[in-house]
This record gives sequence, C-alpha cells and structure tokens, in this order.
Amino acid sequence: MMSMKKYFSQYAAIFFVIAGTVSFDASALTVKEKIAESPAVKAAIEELVLANRILYDQNAVDGYGHISVRNPANPNTFFLARSIAPSVVTVDDIIEFDMNGKALNGDVRVAYGERFIHSGILRNRPDINSVIHGHAAATLPYGLTGSTLKPIYHMSAFLGDGAPIFEIRDFASPNTDTDMFVGSIDLGDALSKSMGLQYFVLMRGHGYAVGADSIKKAVFRAIYAIQNANIQAEAMKMGAVQYLSPGEASRAQETIEKTVGRPWQLWSEKVIRP
Repeated sequence: MMSMKKYFSQYAAIFFVIAGTVSFDASALTVKEKIAESPAVKAAIEELVLANRILYDQNAVDGYGHISVRNPANPNTFFLARSIAPSVVTVDDIIEFDMNGKALNGDVRVAYGERFIHSGILRNRPDINSVIHGHAAATLPYGLTGSTLKPIYHMSAFLGDGAPIFEIRDFASPNTDTDMFVGSIDLGDALSKSMGLQYFVLMRGHGYAVGADSIKKAVFRAIYAIQNANIQAEAMKMGAVQYLSPGEASRAQETIEKTVGRPWQLWSEKVIRP
C-alpha cells in the first residue's frame, strides 16, 4: 500500500505540473474587477468619468468627443468610454484597450471609431497619460486658414511655438478623399507624428487632440486652448497680435500648470452639485 507521504508527494508533483501550464493573465480581468483590485485604477477611472462631465459642461466636447487615461497598473493599456455621449458616461461605460485600439477582456460593446487617436498618441508619447479629442468650433479656423494657433496669454502657454496641423490627405491612401475620421492604427500614428513633441494638435476640417501627463492637466489644456482660440480671433480683428515669446511660454507653462487643481475643483463642483 502506498504511504501517505508518497501519495501526497506524487499529488503535489501532478498539481504543480498542471499549475505550471496555467498562467494568471491580469489583462483577462474585467474593468470592474480591476477597479476592485487596484485603488489606483479605481481613482483613475472615477476621475475619467468626472472629466467627461467637465469637458461637456465647459464646451470642450458636445455629443461627440472623448477622453482617455493610461492604465496606472499597466502602461500598455488605456481606459476609454464606450461609444456614448460624454455627458452621460459612468464607470460602467469604461472599456480597456491595448495600444492598437483593441478592446480587451472580451468586451464587445461598440467603441468610439476614433479610439486610434488615443492609442496612437499614448503609444508614441510615453510622457502623455491622458488624451482628449473634440470638435470645438473656435479651434477650427486655425486648421483651415494658415493662421497659427499660438499662446496669447499665460493660461495657454503649453501651445509653445504654435499648434501643428494634422492634414489627413497627406497620410490617407490610396484615396485622399477620406471621411475625415482617424479610424485606423496608421492614421493614429500619423496624427501622433504630426503632433510631434507638442501637446496640442489641430485636425484640418475636424477638430483637435490634446494630451498631458494627467487627466486634470489634459482637461485644463483643452479648455484653455479653446479660450485662447477665441481671444486670438478677437485680437486679430484689431491688428497685430503680441504672442508669448518662446521663453515666456516656457516659464509661464511651468508656473501655471502647477495650479491645475484649482480650476479642476471649480469645474468638478459645478458638475457634481445636485
């Protein structure tokens, strides 16, 4: 008769052989499971939901537009809502994507067609953790007329030397008459290349994309880029415009972006208030 010691020894060996063939895949967890497992993921997703509401309230997006955040527990994935109006996004609407814009965890809900804006920028810019895309009317003329969107005051100093323009015709093939949507991995990469090392890029005949190392800062930049666009348009009607010099822009950005929590508090309270 086999001894108990030998029995358990053989049983353990079989168990570890089986266990060795099964690896735990954290990416297989649902978004809800990741929220429950990681306080950092929970905080990021809750902030992402709030940011959607703020962007709508501040007219940075309307029924269209979206914001993403890099997964704090895995820099190779990001969170973005399913295809839904920003003003009604909840935690339950959030989907996790890989850096090719593919939904993970078996999520088959309809995603934003332009999620490749987010995947392209987040993949190519490790310094950026949050991306916003919108169609604010005030920004559109600068992608159409040859007038460069430049920092006109300290709040928009992140515009640096001026916002670059993504011209989709330069990258679309074989037909340059596209639907104007960044609907593929290749176009997402092209948009990122047009953005370069800047934080704000215009999309000719379409809208804008903006990035930052945090959700709060990305929201700040979207809102103040739009304000800059409005002010600049008014100033250009009056005559020659004095823009921030490169040195002024650099120093002003460093100073003002230390305080992004202040307007965030204001905007948050406005959308949270019953």
